[in-house]
Amino acid sequence: MLFTRLITTLALLAFALPFAGAEEIYVTRDAEGNPVFTDRPGTTPSERVDLRAPNVYEAQSIPEPEPRPARRGRDTEEGIRYTVRITQPGHKEGVRAPDGQVAVTVEVEPGLRRGHRLELLLNGSPVASSGSGGSFTIETFDRGENDLSARVVDGERTLAESDTTTFYLLRRSLLQPGPANPAPNYPRLQAP
Repeated sequence: MLFTRLITTLALLAFALPFAGAEEIYVTRDAEGNPVFTDRPGTTPSERVDLRAPNVYEAQSIPEPEPRPARRGRDTEEGIRYTVRITQPGHKEGVRAPDGQVAVTVEVEPGLRRGHRLELLLNGSPVASSGSGGSFTIETFDRGENDLSARVVDGERTLAESDTTTFYLLRRSLLQPGPANPAPNYPRLQAP
């Protein structure tokens, strides 16, 4: 109750300050004893409120902040935690690619930041690179088991790496040339 009265009094005084130089302010009490402020003395007993001159401060100039130099550290690259995952081909999946072209899809979360690259490795050797991630088409002639992995790099530094995905490349060879009566669109292999 006392707090409410104090807030009410301060709010009314703040409202009355602009008029303080023009007129006088009076305070009276209502039936419950709450203060009532007015610019006219009423029929009830009232007291004149003496208001002090308001405080006036000169605005201080605030200097322009100096630009902070870019830092390499926890706030930039090291604070980013990438998740890298090969979604195509699936792990231990057989991939039929008569021409040796294998489609690879890689997901990176969050998206690559400027200066970071996604690098694709086939059997431990880099075969493709991209600044935005996504889809690759790689060429391999190694029939059978192949290992794929992807990593996010910043220059020479590896920031994140996927698990290794193993796929099996299914291709014809000259030793197994194909069916005797192939379909019309079946590619034929010719000896070099």
